[in-house]
Amino acid sequence: MTSSDRRRPLPALVFLAALTLLSGIVWYRVLHRDGSAAQTPSATPCATRSTPAAPTALPRPGAVDVLVLNSTQRNGLAAGTGKALARAGFTVSGEDNDDPSYGGHGLIRGVGEIRYGPAQRPSAELLSYYLPGAKLVPTESTRAAVIVALGRKFKKLAPRTAVSRALRARADAARPTPSAAASTATASRSCTG
Repeated sequence: MTSSDRRRPLPALVFLAALTLLSGIVWYRVLHRDGSAAQTPSATPCATRSTPAAPTALPRPGAVDVLVLNSTQRNGLAAGTGKALARAGFTVSGEDNDDPSYGGHGLIRGVGEIRYGPAQRPSAELLSYYLPGAKLVPTESTRAAVIVALGRKFKKLAPRTAVSRALRARADAARPTPSAAASTATASRSCTG
């Protein structure tokens, strides 16, 4: 028997091992998937089926009180940003350096944090359009002002045109489409009778 007549089992074994590993990964992901993803809307009983909640209406900038904090070592960052927020229509109650009394925890490496109390979620969400990439941080604070703590990666507020475009897209997404309205009506009829 010549060497060309012998079969080499190594390539076939490597292929089988790779195939086994791949199928193991797929099965692991299938078995450890969140159960809510597998549930289809048609499997939901009519009594518990509901339409998606419309996003909360956002306030106007003038109704939002903001405290701007500098969580970097750059001088004048809070003051400059406070002036820019005031030009955008927000009520700026002050600028300061971040510290633990404001919920600070040191220098912020990212764009920043928008810290808000339980009733301030819509105000914080509005501010997030002006500070894209800032992290929304819910707190138990009872302060009247939403705190904007600026981080190292913060450069400047988003341009008004970008904010307006993003807010329009948000409003458009909240409007029901004709096909969604028709499917909701069909689902309502099938649940009632």
